[in-house]
Amino acid sequence: MDLFVRESGPAEAPAIVFLHGGEYSGRSWQPVVERMPRYHCLVPDLPQHGESFQRGPFEIGGAAVAVAELVRSRVGTGRVHLVGLSLGAQVGAQLLAIAPELVDRAVLCGTIVDAMPVVRVTAPLLGLVAWISRSVTIRRKRLTGVPSAKFDDHREDVRLMPPAQIAHLVEASAAFTLPEGLDKSDSATLFLTGSKEMRLIRRSAAALAERMPNGVDGVATGMDHEWPLRDPDLFSRTVDAWLSSTALPPEIALPNSGYR
Repeated sequence: MDLFVRESGPAEAPAIVFLHGGEYSGRSWQPVVERMPRYHCLVPDLPQHGESFQRGPFEIGGAAVAVAELVRSRVGTGRVHLVGLSLGAQVGAQLLAIAPELVDRAVLCGTIVDAMPVVRVTAPLLGLVAWISRSVTIRRKRLTGVPSAKFDDHREDVRLMPPAQIAHLVEASAAFTLPEGLDKSDSATLFLTGSKEMRLIRRSAAALAERMPNGVDGVATGMDHEWPLRDPDLFSRTVDAWLSSTALPPEIALPNSGYR
């Protein structure tokens, strides 16, 4: 599957693939990418999102395969760093399981596993709830000082998705379980959770980190689920520190493990 990709930075530099959250597109990562000019940044729109909207329907396994194809075709070394948020983090975890040879180090935020065993029954209702919640979120973002250009980007990203398609994304995300083969990946992976997120997400990060030989779970103090987009400065510094094996910012706590 040929995904739409935004590309920036020196072609010879270490490559990072950024995977966006559900209902967004790759352009949601632009404030972070702008702060990481020394990397070769590849930012795809996942299937059923943004400029890859017609490449749906979305499915986590299929999206991971598409990202693997992207790395093999666009990165000369055939190996990248990986950054993902929410739905994109689930795709990232799946990629680590099916093609561990493609990933050097990774930062995955808000990765949910085992969210809803009865998801197939409840997905249509959840889609309607998500659609209503999205409208409220957009209004809230307008009221909390989000720059108008970024607000317009988000509105454009989500406008194509009616409740039925949101329900499909909810179902795909909520049905995600610990990927088979994840324990075979030796990529140093930081699973981050905002301290204001649900306990389920915190437990998911711990379970994912425990499954990997070089997995670490951490907490971003005072942050919610979308904190990488709300605080791109802190997030870019966190990613850069993890990828370069230097000290993480003080806002990032590693309560259950040492820095690897």
